[in-house]
Amino acid sequence: MAERDDTQQKHQQAQTPADVQALADAAVGGQQRRPDGSARRAAATDAGSAAPQEDQEVMRRFVDDEDADEYADVSLKSILGGDILQSRFFQRQVLFILFCAFLMIFYTGNRYASQQDIILLDSLKVQVEQERYRVLTQSSELLNLSRQSHIEKQLILNGDTALKPPVHHPFEITKPTGGR
Repeated sequence: MAERDDTQQKHQQAQTPADVQALADAAVGGQQRRPDGSARRAAATDAGSAAPQEDQEVMRRFVDDEDADEYADVSLKSILGGDILQSRFFQRQVLFILFCAFLMIFYTGNRYASQQDIILLDSLKVQVEQERYRVLTQSSELLNLSRQSHIEKQLILNGDTALKPPVHHPFEITKPTGGR
């Protein structure tokens, strides 16, 4: 808490840009500013640690180069010209991009197949409804043609005189219950 108060007092006292830069370096916690404005950690300054400093410097350059190329100049010209495909970001993301393309193709194909199934189901529903009406009409006509009055009219029209309408009402024949 005391350090924060000291930093605030120093900010109020800073007059020149160099003072502001020094305060910014102190606030970042040991990071040094490069001429291009990016920050980097200060290397440990031990007298006998020249090799670790070189390793750290090589690693820093590698990381900085990787980050610098990560989002290279993205402009309409680089996109239309295809230069953006050579950036390290796109080279690392090729498998993910191919996976997304595969999913889009699969989704589109699945949607097309399901739409074809829905169209087929709709046409089959229409056919079933038409067949239901046809069967209902045929059963109605068959019922009308099988009535006794209609059969008698057809026999009279055809000239078949062997059959005549019954004169007596129908009656039930019962079996006598007494003997055999």
